[in-house]
Amino acid sequence: MKKKERQRLLTRFLTEHEIQKQEEFVDYLKLQGIEVTQATISRDIKELKLIKVPSVNGGYRYSLPNESQEDVIEKLNKLLQTALVSVDQMEKFVILRTLPGNASAVGNLVDKYYQKELFSSLNDDDKVLMITWTEEKAVELAENFRKYQR
Repeated sequence: MKKKERQRLLTRFLTEHEIQKQEEFVDYLKLQGIEVTQATISRDIKELKLIKVPSVNGGYRYSLPNESQEDVIEKLNKLLQTALVSVDQMEKFVILRTLPGNASAVGNLVDKYYQKELFSSLNDDDKVLMITWTEEKAVELAENFRKYQR
């Protein structure tokens, strides 16, 4: 199993369970048919930048680090500068066309940063469809994203 896939499983497991020890990750992966050592899990924890936070059941549990809004907008700006191809807007809908393979990352960052403006968003390999609460918000978002067009 590739490292990225294993780390994706670990983050999913974190969202579903309270993990207090590295051995619990090893056991979880074993249940999935994946043999790993505690040392591998330790390296994954460092790479994923997992932190220990107080648990509601006492003790501490592993958690994903919180991204600040500044981190999110910085990542989004960099990605849009290199990957955005075009922006279109119709009523409450805004569509961002990206270079192939970039829409998932753009969509994830857009969801995090524009939570209040968006009703929902969908993406495939090279497009992000944003549905806003109001047409005015769609116009604002489209204008904002057009700054990054090639």
